[in-house]
Amino acid sequence: MSLRQLRADHLKKRADTALQEGNYREAYQRYTESIQFGESKQGLYKTYSNRSLAYGRAQRYVEALHDAQKTIELAPSWPKGYWRLGTAFLGLKQITQAIDAFAKCWHLDHGSPDTERQLLAAIQKATVAHLAAGIMALLVEAEQQHAIEPARLEGVGQAEQQEAWFRHLTREQEGPTQADVYRRHYMQWLKQPMRAHTAYIQRACMGLQAKCYLQARWDAEQAVTMLASQLKVVMTGVSEVGIDRASNVEHELCEAYWRLGQAFTAEHDHPDQDHRQAAKALSRAKDLAPHHNQILLEVQEAKTHLTLQQLAEVANEVHEEAAELGLTLQHPLALGILGTTQGKQHTFRLQGNLWFPQAELAKFIAAARTQLRSCLAGFVDLPTSSVTIEGLKSGQCSAQPSPAVQLAKTDNTDNNCSKSSKHGTHEAAEASGSRWTTNSAAAGVTVAVHIQLGSAEEQGKQLVAALQSAPETVVRDDNLLAAVGMPARPSLPAAVINLNPGPSNTFIDEPRKSERAQAGTMAPSAQLVEIPRPKLEMVVPYKQYKLVRADGSAPERTKKHPFCMSRVHYSAADRGEEVWAEVGDGSCRWTQTASEVTLLCLGVPPHTPAKQLQVTLDPYFIKVVDKVSDEVYLEGHLERGIVPEESVWEHGGGVGENGCLLYLHKMNLQLLRKEWQHSETWWPRLFQHHHPIQWDDYDKDYSDLPLQIMRKHACQEALQDAERQIENEEKQERARLQDQDDKRKQTRQARLKALRVCASGSFDRMQPAWKHAVACTSN
Repeated sequence: MSLRQLRADHLKKRADTALQEGNYREAYQRYTESIQFGESKQGLYKTYSNRSLAYGRAQRYVEALHDAQKTIELAPSWPKGYWRLGTAFLGLKQITQAIDAFAKCWHLDHGSPDTERQLLAAIQKATVAHLAAGIMALLVEAEQQHAIEPARLEGVGQAEQQEAWFRHLTREQEGPTQADVYRRHYMQWLKQPMRAHTAYIQRACMGLQAKCYLQARWDAEQAVTMLASQLKVVMTGVSEVGIDRASNVEHELCEAYWRLGQAFTAEHDHPDQDHRQAAKALSRAKDLAPHHNQILLEVQEAKTHLTLQQLAEVANEVHEEAAELGLTLQHPLALGILGTTQGKQHTFRLQGNLWFPQAELAKFIAAARTQLRSCLAGFVDLPTSSVTIEGLKSGQCSAQPSPAVQLAKTDNTDNNCSKSSKHGTHEAAEASGSRWTTNSAAAGVTVAVHIQLGSAEEQGKQLVAALQSAPETVVRDDNLLAAVGMPARPSLPAAVINLNPGPSNTFIDEPRKSERAQAGTMAPSAQLVEIPRPKLEMVVPYKQYKLVRADGSAPERTKKHPFCMSRVHYSAADRGEEVWAEVGDGSCRWTQTASEVTLLCLGVPPHTPAKQLQVTLDPYFIKVVDKVSDEVYLEGHLERGIVPEESVWEHGGGVGENGCLLYLHKMNLQLLRKEWQHSETWWPRLFQHHHPIQWDDYDKDYSDLPLQIMRKHACQEALQDAERQIENEEKQERARLQDQDDKRKQTRQARLKALRVCASGSFDRMQPAWKHAVACTSN
């Protein structure tokens, strides 16, 4: 071993000792000397790794990043190099790059728990914008690897895609239990590639926010096709593993149907809106997740746009496709059963609405409702428990369309059902016309009833006919007739709906002719096809500027208030994270308080000497120019005036806050005439040619208002606090007087009760009440 090698090893040991003792400066200096003395190539990558660690703990993250990259260059398959790289990126607040580095480290380290925890910690630090960018990258990777077809029906630019992802993730994380759902999903997708059906669902979510409804529809249909075939395969087994797998596939299939329904729903008056297909897809999602509140609301909203005939057709198609999968409205998973059902009978349900024109809501007491249930159950020879009164409404059902008594059929059988019920479905649908509404201005009460008929289809039809022609043969209880009267005659038109007429040859809706022509372009082609824009454009904010931190990293975007309100701080201690506005051309980055504008000139090269710069500060104009090259780095007319004598500038020769900084003291002439209106000190833009900054983009800092104005504000706040304190004391006094008055009333009632007992002549019963009254009086 040469002398230089021995010297290098000695310096490395000293650096290791200094690093363990927390002397990071000495550590990275000794590591540097060791490298200069000729560290052996065999262990050189470890020396760079250790020096990166020392730089990182000394918060010199740029040097730490360079050493981490050198470590990876020397040892590409060593996991710790990517660990160092991720740590350096975290220090530089480049969260997306840090997550990618830790994900690579996890794969090289064979799923180490320490690496997984570090990866999760990095994902937790990511903003919603970081998550959006990461998921977009995963979808692009899936397209490049031909796992999914690229979007060709509709498309938007990258900025619009990122904004769409931001809106989707923000909406998904609004609930208290949904805050970290996408973070967990993102971590799982980093460890294992996103499956094709999952990628299609996620791209459909983005398309919905970007108003690419045709593309979202196609993506959701692809996911439904894949998941439906998977569910049919999984449901052939009966093991616990099969049950768990079926539950997972069922959950994903529900989301695919949900996104498909939203794509058909589109938005109000959109040319691609289709309420019928939306109701169909959302009904399938509801069958798979019957307790999902949002899906239930969207199903009801979609159905309000359909007639009763259309609803019947939608119900038929839903059950046809359920039969194709071997499912029923009550999913076999809910019963703890997997596989298709065979040899079971049909189950029928009657839904009806009866109008009692002479009744009042007050007369429909529990006894009357029980008597009505007994009459209906007795007519079909069923127990009273099979009849349910769903609700009571004041008023009469509208004549056009009339209320319907529906005979609904749910499937508990195989696909070989009778074809005779299909004809009854269409006849009833044509007779009914459309959905019914209630006229609350009319007299009487409308009663909605459900009857579980089981296999008694004929009895149900006879009850429907009797209610239409002769309701007196059904309602025969004298007490009920005396209380609420007879239902109106002729009674309600009937609609017999067969929800499962037979198997279907297709599972997915055939696209309409216009969509079928577009869907043909989805096949891979060697020709370049221009992707059309959506029919309605999405409004994308931050095109002319963006919100960043002082170092250029993206902060978490604030949740916008409907009335464009923002928080105001009169104390520097209460301020949140400082947010800067960076102009779209990248020339400058600026932030402000009530009295000062801090401006960072980004165009100045880092190592330019300060004496080489010429900075002009006029009341309404500033200019930064290089004396040698005459290059203008920044120039413009200010939105409002400044005080040049109290404005300064500096150049640290670096980047970010170590670069060329200008501190501009605001003139604030507006406060001379409106000293109480502190918002007048806030500049909407820096230069007159810049795009205005939205008012609610970040909080307002009024902590450095002029002293005399701050004193007046403090006095006003003190007066308001005193008024609030007086109001609070008066409120407490009123509450105390109210309590006294309540106690007085209670005492008076107790005395009156004692006197009534005394007047009855029973001294034995009077004595306890009198003692209680005396006790209340003494209290």
